[in-house]
Amino acid sequence: MSNAGNPLVSVVMPAYKGIYLTEALESLQRQTYRPLELIICDDARSDEVQDVVDAFRPFADFPIQYQRNETRLWETRSTARAVALASGEYVKILHDDDMLHPDCIASLVAVMQDDPGIAIASSRRRRVDEEGNPLPDTLATVYPFRDDVVINGEDLISFLADHTINFIGEPSTVLCRRNDLLDFGDQLSVLNGVRVTWVADLALYVKLFKRGHLAMLARPLTDFRVSRDQFSQLGRDKPGVGDKGHQDFRQGIRDLGWYRSGSKTRMVQVAPITRLKTRVFKPLDILAAIYKAAGQSGTSLSAWLAARKPSPEQMPLIEQRLQSHGGGPRFGVLLLDRTGDTQALERSLVSLEESNLYRNIDVQVVSLAGLSALPGRSLTIIPTNSASTVETLNRVIQALPVHWCLLAESGVTFTSSGLLMTALELIGNEACVALYGDELVRGDDGEVGVALRPDFNLDLLLSFPASTARHWLFRRDELLALGGFNVQFDEAFELEYILRLIEQRGLNGLGHVSEPLLAADAFALRDSPQEREVIERHLQARGYQQPQVASSQAGRYQLEYGHDQHPLVSILVPLKDQLVRVQRCVETVLENTDYPHYEILLLDLGSEEQATLEWLKAIEQIGEERIRVLQFSGDTSRQLACNAAIDYVRGEVLLWLDAGSAVVDGDWLRQLLNHALRPEVGAVGAKLLSADGRIHHAGLLLGLLGPAGRAFEGLEHDAAGYMQRLQVEQNYSALSGECLMIRRELFVELGGFDQDPLMARWSDVDLCLKARQAGYLNVWTPRVQLLIDSERSASASHEQEDAMYARWLPILARDPAYNAGLSLQVEQGFKLADPQLAWRPLQAWRPVPTILAHPADLYGCGNYRVIQPFSAMKQAGLIDGALSVGLLHVADLERYEPDAVLLQRQIGEARLEAMRRVKAFSKAFKVYELDDYLPNLPLKNAHRQHMPKDILKSLRRGLAYVDRFVVSTAPLAEAFADLHADIRVIENRLPVQWWGGLQSKRRVSARPRVGWAGGSSHTGDLEMIADVVSELAGEVDWVFFGMCPDKLRPYMKEVHAGVEINRYPQALASLNLDLALAPVEQNLFNECKSNLRLLEYGACGFPVICSDVRCYQDGLPVTRVKNRFRDWVDAIRMHLADLDACAQAGDALRSAVQRDWMLEGDSLQVWRTAWLPD
Repeated sequence: MSNAGNPLVSVVMPAYKGIYLTEALESLQRQTYRPLELIICDDARSDEVQDVVDAFRPFADFPIQYQRNETRLWETRSTARAVALASGEYVKILHDDDMLHPDCIASLVAVMQDDPGIAIASSRRRRVDEEGNPLPDTLATVYPFRDDVVINGEDLISFLADHTINFIGEPSTVLCRRNDLLDFGDQLSVLNGVRVTWVADLALYVKLFKRGHLAMLARPLTDFRVSRDQFSQLGRDKPGVGDKGHQDFRQGIRDLGWYRSGSKTRMVQVAPITRLKTRVFKPLDILAAIYKAAGQSGTSLSAWLAARKPSPEQMPLIEQRLQSHGGGPRFGVLLLDRTGDTQALERSLVSLEESNLYRNIDVQVVSLAGLSALPGRSLTIIPTNSASTVETLNRVIQALPVHWCLLAESGVTFTSSGLLMTALELIGNEACVALYGDELVRGDDGEVGVALRPDFNLDLLLSFPASTARHWLFRRDELLALGGFNVQFDEAFELEYILRLIEQRGLNGLGHVSEPLLAADAFALRDSPQEREVIERHLQARGYQQPQVASSQAGRYQLEYGHDQHPLVSILVPLKDQLVRVQRCVETVLENTDYPHYEILLLDLGSEEQATLEWLKAIEQIGEERIRVLQFSGDTSRQLACNAAIDYVRGEVLLWLDAGSAVVDGDWLRQLLNHALRPEVGAVGAKLLSADGRIHHAGLLLGLLGPAGRAFEGLEHDAAGYMQRLQVEQNYSALSGECLMIRRELFVELGGFDQDPLMARWSDVDLCLKARQAGYLNVWTPRVQLLIDSERSASASHEQEDAMYARWLPILARDPAYNAGLSLQVEQGFKLADPQLAWRPLQAWRPVPTILAHPADLYGCGNYRVIQPFSAMKQAGLIDGALSVGLLHVADLERYEPDAVLLQRQIGEARLEAMRRVKAFSKAFKVYELDDYLPNLPLKNAHRQHMPKDILKSLRRGLAYVDRFVVSTAPLAEAFADLHADIRVIENRLPVQWWGGLQSKRRVSARPRVGWAGGSSHTGDLEMIADVVSELAGEVDWVFFGMCPDKLRPYMKEVHAGVEINRYPQALASLNLDLALAPVEQNLFNECKSNLRLLEYGACGFPVICSDVRCYQDGLPVTRVKNRFRDWVDAIRMHLADLDACAQAGDALRSAVQRDWMLEGDSLQVWRTAWLPD
């Protein structure tokens, strides 16, 4: 946009630290918008902010007003002071650790100028870590809209009052009008007289929403830094912090009368950003949109699917595997045409021919619509009609020379890897007789979603066959041996055959491949009389004489097993004081339970409050058989009391019920018994709702955010859940002990609850897993809904979690009720996992070692020491695996199951604790990688302030957790010799694709170009040659790239800012240096460094003068000098006196680097050997 006549934008910065301030200011300098002014209110108690501002001021082309806050104002009042000092029409807030993309201000101003009704303009933002590396999205940072939109401000106020999800963005993301902010004075975050903390930004936003709408732009315009130095981030790590701020915010909106009651606040009016006259607002369920966006965990579905395709290095290994097994199993794909739509049929065929990577298939088309030919194809189409469809399919299958058969509707499209991954899974799996995959589903609105199914789930199949019973692969010989598909059920023949298989073969021959096989229209939610009949027949075949299949929601069935017995149920309620909760529980059970055969046992775990004691005593004195009290001492654990109570119960069935529960439906016990009396069932759980009507328990997911987490927790009570799973009965591996029914005999057989104190937190999960291990199914039913006032429990300790991991880790990482394509690190579950970690095309047979590498950063040593060697070895077919900056949680690491784990520069308590767990719970070979002597960083090194004071102690501790220590130089190995018994030296190499074939020019300036290039940690090295730079300023053009200390800047001809690591080689070569310098101070840190800078200079053909320090005493053809002024000056003048000889020295260095120091050939084997066990 042209800047002529633009309104002034005031950028206000409430600064309090200087560590990232330079990056924030530089991002402001890069803005395409002018005019700007910058107002900084400094809340720091030192000079660090002022020093950075003073250094930046000479480079700014806009006015800077700096003010020191005499007393600390904190963020919002410091912002208010800056606004009062501003003079622009618009205000752009920028915090001292965030960064703006170059078109940020221009884009936001354009939106607000076009529409005076917009009070705030914001955009999607990108989370970055301390080094600026992108981080995954959270629930708040996903973008819930398709395009740029305007959202009704009043609607947002009510939404935020119920759902404090700040999708709008932190203050650095927003632009607003200065006059609006001036009206609020220093009360920016005050609502109804109460200063809101923690969500102060939302308090400001809702005040602005009373004045207008929100404009949201879809592209990221701000980088929001998540750092350990950030107060808000520190607070996030402490339980309970921020609760009062949220409460004050929600209450303030209600007290002001701004809350819109009596409607669903999640519905807001949204319109695309268009001309005002053509803008149409439409209602949007914004909460659902946020969850939908978060369902892909920040990864678009298209990107997730694109990643699920074997790499060029993996495909030859896959082809070898298939060829060694006769090309793999042959699949017969039967496409069923019901409508005569030739375009739909063509789409299916093209997808099999062009997208699908598996070729050992035989495609047959069966048409009910009279289709006899397809234009342009010599394809035989087999005719049939609705009365004989199943019979025709049986006949076709009988004639097909295939191993497996798959039925699909004409119009489905096959994914790239679905059939391929299925074939790889089936090689050698002779026990499997039928299996299914996952699917992409197309909605009526054209939206595509992904249905990631659990492993075989009997109760889910029976209650919701539409979601699970289609697109199976059936072993042809087994299908024919059982008589083929049943011709009586033309609508439900697949379901009927699956259930017949179960009756004949049991569950063990049924498989699931966690891979989308195809994309199809979403399954119809409709009742089918044939499905009901098939299910009833199946239940009768399993011995249930009077089963009934009902339905209150189309296509989702409610099974009644018709049990004859009516056993006594012993309801056990552990309690300790909290009389009101207990009384409500008992009263609602007595008043609202239709099933007559039950007793209540109150397990008193040492109540002390007088009211509770008197109430329990009164119950005992009544002598009522239905309700009794069992007394235990105050030091008795809940698990011990529950186990001991078994000796006193009269019932055949036990029900553990939390004292905070309240019964609302009369048939709740009967519905629990409907499943508990099934001989194949272990434990039965219910749908538990919290006081606000949201989901508290709907099954537990193993490995979710720890050993186990709550599925769907926090969703509204009437939410359908992922794939309608909140609406249907299904099998979960674990259920909550807050409402858990189990037969007494089975409870005793399983040994009751574990009484180990470390297992107390997981006693319900442990019991359910023991039942599952013994061959029983655990069933969750939404037909039983209880209210629960649950007690908040402290977070589990590492020791408690470790106890569960030690006992159950393999199953915790691979919950059959979940899907390997779904993440374990998001609340509620059912969000897409990172495909780089979740998709393992070689996992079935592992032809090469799998390495999980954790670089310390994405540039510098992380790139040279981990990312580049890893990528080169992977491209050469030497390894498989993945890169991950963050260390994996225990269950994720077990899921991934690497052969080796590489850990680079892992320091700090959190990383060390994660390493301890890697050692404790992973069988992988563990390697620690280090490129620098961290215990002795130079005083002027920029990274010194980030290094823990007890770094040597941290290194000793970390190295105790690994099998090998890999370093980059022999001096570094000598310095660390006493820290580990197995230290290997692997010298740095240059990646060929970046450093091979670089070209630079010589003598492009009137004076020789002499320079230096590198990162930000070399202040001391460069200041050491300050007098040399000054001395030669009249003889050479000084060119520095990456950093330049202030005392050298007056002598510079050019100073080039740093660039992204992948652009660095070409940018370095383009400096066209006639001579490159590599000065380093004489100290242990530098002696242990590698010769990487010489290699980089050499790849560009630059002749080099370097310090004669051990790190550069490597035999390369360079000039080495002592760190003395005269030696440096003389050496430089000597080279410049004969530029031809100087150029020849550069050529010689280039030849040596290209011959001996590139990351290729035998050097890759050296890296591989170092990272793997001998």
